[in-house]
Amino acid sequence: MAQASSNQDVFFEAPRDLTAAASTDASRDAAFAELTRLGVKALRVNLRWYDVAPEPESSTKPAFDATSPSAYNWGNYGATIDRAKALGWKVVISPSSSVPKWATAAGVDTVTRPKADEFKLFTQAAALRFGGANVLWSIWNEPNLPKYLQPQIQAGKPVGPALYRELFLAGRDGIRAGGQPTAPVLFGETSNGGSSTDGRLAPLAFLRAAFCLSSKYKFDASCGKLTLDGVAHHPYQFTLGAPKSDDVTYQVISRLPTFLDKAAKAGAVNSGLQVYLTEFGVQSQPDAYFGLPPQQQLELRARVERDAYYNKRVRGFSQYLLTDDNSGTGPNNCVSFGGFETGLRYADGRAKPSLAGFGLVLDVKPSGKKSSIWGLVRRATGPTNVVIERRVSGKGSFKRWKTVKTKSNGAFTATDTLHSKGQYRYRWTSPEGKVTSPAVNVFKGWQTLKIPKIKPGVRIC
Repeated sequence: MAQASSNQDVFFEAPRDLTAAASTDASRDAAFAELTRLGVKALRVNLRWYDVAPEPESSTKPAFDATSPSAYNWGNYGATIDRAKALGWKVVISPSSSVPKWATAAGVDTVTRPKADEFKLFTQAAALRFGGANVLWSIWNEPNLPKYLQPQIQAGKPVGPALYRELFLAGRDGIRAGGQPTAPVLFGETSNGGSSTDGRLAPLAFLRAAFCLSSKYKFDASCGKLTLDGVAHHPYQFTLGAPKSDDVTYQVISRLPTFLDKAAKAGAVNSGLQVYLTEFGVQSQPDAYFGLPPQQQLELRARVERDAYYNKRVRGFSQYLLTDDNSGTGPNNCVSFGGFETGLRYADGRAKPSLAGFGLVLDVKPSGKKSSIWGLVRRATGPTNVVIERRVSGKGSFKRWKTVKTKSNGAFTATDTLHSKGQYRYRWTSPEGKVTSPAVNVFKGWQTLKIPKIKPGVRIC
């Protein structure tokens, strides 16, 4: 078995519960309590510049000291980050758009040509307010999407990558000026894929241009080599077919380290860069286009985490959403065509199987004539025992099969004869008593997503 990335962090992001305008002290208390029960020890916060800046709708910059933390209304962001730091959690902060209008070139919207010099001042203030030993920074959210940075393409040529490179360098300088000379600052935060219909640049195409590389990986040395602390990416898969050549989804995550090695060989970046998958989740029903049944969400999420765990180049993994975005109530009552349904709970608060499955992870995949079983007790604080149960035909009652001792981080493995219809689960004695993981099937391979036919009379969320 491949060597695990033993120092991997798993970041959780729960904006609806923690940082959204509608979030409250009560919703934060409940969310932090639940995340603690699940064993979460790291958090990602997407810090939108527009949300905290003074007079963000003004096209003229107001008079204020843009490097002073006291000039900003940190609000729910501050409450969330302060709470996570007080718990001793690691935090990755992504200063990002939307941008105050006065901080853009034309002052007419919140994403077009943000001013790098103003961004430097903002990140300096953010670093002064939130910097610390357990804080990482990751510049901009999904800069390869027009939704977050424009323009992406002009006269048929990509311009978004150069804009992003300038913003990254300015943001990193601001963080350094904010008293954080050695804090890791990640590059990228790229989205998973590109599209010619809406101007999204595929992540590898975006990064090639940002690194000043040609399509054949010839480096324009006049750009200057970038020395980076790591590259962040969001490996969702929302496409219905195989990922395109410059896309990076959970099925083809190895493309990113391979790309970075080519870029390093060309002289564009330093070698051995680590990858941080800072935003990821699996869409479930009621999403009508890409939503999997809840059981498949549970199993696919665990399958992807297992891959990340055993990839030595992946330094960080993540779960995006505790609670679904959409206001619908679930697969039996409505279907959705928008928002993110990657949460562990439905929008109305009901738990999906993935809620328990996030704290007690389990994946079973075939390997020749054997099944390779991997699990993770996320709350474990040292080696502990789990009791694995199985039913080899997928029917009848579960029977005790094997007791396994975990590693200090709660991970464990076991091998069984392949039972193609087999189901597995495990029991663990938590501080509050015995708990049992959701049952999972032997992995049948990556699912092909299909757009379902919506039956007449079905309510749309």
